[in-house]
Amino acid sequence: MIVNLIKNKLNSPVGKDVVWTFSVQILIMLCSFAINKILSNRLTIDNFGQFNVIKRSVSVMSFVMLAGTGIALPRYISLYKGKGSVLKTHSFLVAAVAYILSVTMVMALLCALFSAYAQEIMTGNTGEPLLFAVSIAYSFALALSGFIFAYYRGMGDFKKFNVSQLLIQLSIIVPLLTIPHITTGDVFVSWLAITSLLVAIFVFGEQTKKRFILFKRVRTANVRKQFLILVKYSGWRLLGDFFLFSLSAFPVVYLSYYHDLQSVAYFSIGITFVTMATPIFSFMGFILLPYVSKGIATGKMAQANGFIRRLALIYIASSALITAVFYGFVQFLIRLFFAENYVVADGLTRILILSILPQAMYLLYRNPIDAVSVTPYNTIILGFSFFLMVVLFYHYHTLKQYACAYLVVSAVQGILSYLAWKILQIKQKKHQND
Repeated sequence: MIVNLIKNKLNSPVGKDVVWTFSVQILIMLCSFAINKILSNRLTIDNFGQFNVIKRSVSVMSFVMLAGTGIALPRYISLYKGKGSVLKTHSFLVAAVAYILSVTMVMALLCALFSAYAQEIMTGNTGEPLLFAVSIAYSFALALSGFIFAYYRGMGDFKKFNVSQLLIQLSIIVPLLTIPHITTGDVFVSWLAITSLLVAIFVFGEQTKKRFILFKRVRTANVRKQFLILVKYSGWRLLGDFFLFSLSAFPVVYLSYYHDLQSVAYFSIGITFVTMATPIFSFMGFILLPYVSKGIATGKMAQANGFIRRLALIYIASSALITAVFYGFVQFLIRLFFAENYVVADGLTRILILSILPQAMYLLYRNPIDAVSVTPYNTIILGFSFFLMVVLFYHYHTLKQYACAYLVVSAVQGILSYLAWKILQIKQKKHQND
């Protein structure tokens, strides 16, 4: 009977999306491990440190350029589809593109005005203006890929959402294996070219099949209205995305500025284990956001609430298991996924690995919170967490102390997101009773 129940759940639309997304996210995680293994062996320790500074700085920049539409698109497309409003869906997509371009232009202008300072933050020094330019261009390419992923999520096409992500991850491994004497610049130039090409292919493929609704005619007045809705919803979430990715980028940027690139390389080992494990948990958010948004439109929030409660138990058990495995076999895993030179960072890595469980809980509640509430609870949580991290780093001085600060901040994120979700549930019940 239990087996049949599980089978029925997995054969449901949501169940199929869960299995499909979970499987692909595991493959993407393995790709990330492969990338780090290759680069930690092919680059010097200092260059590997610089690679991590640029990679995390690019992550922050790209999500600022995406301007919160990575969350807004799945929410509003799902809402509008659930209500059968095709016109609003078309207008919202056009508004989203205009919004991304506007924010990107502002970011590019700021980088040009403060180029020396921005170069040092993004590349670890001010002597490589070409690498700095490539980093900005790659950030925009990643923002466009994020737009495509969000579009697929909103349309409920999770197969394309997953395949497109996996294809990009597999493709960027190729130059790392084929370029004879690879440098940090070679990595990001090749990744810029590959990501831009694949984004163009995805858009062209949707357009030729007449499925990419962005290019359908819409009225300017409708676009303007949706643009204002998008700004209201995404404005604060844009700031939230900045805080979210700054939480992983700030430590390496801080260490590169106040310490050295070798310290960055060692600290990045632990953060890499965390950031490669957490996508296993964030994948459910990809499904939950449109799922909960659809529940709002169709009046089926009770089902979504029950689903999230059951999922929380799975998250706690699985994150605890992953943490135990990583913690117990950390030296073996460092040798397996990186290089022998980085085993000295095992104590540091153990501390950082403990943050997987609270971050998993944050990632579970993040998307449902955004689906239920226009109020930017996540931005508030992330802003406070980022402020706390800056304060702790300012008062600490050793790598292990910085790792403890990262762990404390992760715990605060998880606790606050759980409390926010509980508050929203209470508000929902009061609203239903009224």
